[in-house]
Amino acid sequence: MKTLTSLITILMILSLSAFGQEVEFKNPKIIEVGKISKGGIIEGTLDFVNNSGQSVEIEKIKPSCGCTTIEPDQLVYASGESGSIPYTIDTEKFNGVIQKSITIHFKDNTPPKQTFFIRANVVTDISISPRFINFQNVEQNADTTLTEFFEIENESDQAIEIVSIHTKSPLVKVVPESVEIPAGKSHLIRLELVPSEPGRHNAQILISANHSKEKEKKIPVFVNVVSPVSGSR
Repeated sequence: MKTLTSLITILMILSLSAFGQEVEFKNPKIIEVGKISKGGIIEGTLDFVNNSGQSVEIEKIKPSCGCTTIEPDQLVYASGESGSIPYTIDTEKFNGVIQKSITIHFKDNTPPKQTFFIRANVVTDISISPRFINFQNVEQNADTTLTEFFEIENESDQAIEIVSIHTKSPLVKVVPESVEIPAGKSHLIRLELVPSEPGRHNAQILISANHSKEKEKKIPVFVNVVSPVSGSR
């Protein structure tokens, strides 16, 4: 009798042990993507095996951001069945380091929900510094040319053609008006201001590039020309 009882107990323990195993995900909780160009699409899958000893059903999958698209092939998985949940993240609206989460909820919380974090560093292929140019409280003088510089840097792995650099301001001149920047290099652009008219003459430098994602950049230019003080000339 004791032998039969012991056998039943062992079978129950083995059964509960098998039943208690969870869905086994192959991905780490934090998925590191590394650098990706702005506007690029992050693609991946959440892969798992159902080791729970019974069929499981995904009730919902909740991303932390509308930029994330998730399209599972199916929602119910039999015991022992493998699954793969594809996801995409659109980086068009982001700059710098981002972290987006995906939470998978199972029906009746069996197994418990699983949350994964996708991290990436969204970089721009074309970066410009400084972010604006200031010509403030410049004394009016039609015979003077003032200069400032900004830098266009190509952070991509191929040459980028800057097809046009211009402004509509009659007081500001840009040199050069076009340039090809090799991969990993930068180029200084010179702004020349002739303060011939008093007043505020704010403008924008428009930069057009032969690039699939970053076709246009803008730099504000703040100009304030003041009338010369009497007797200063």
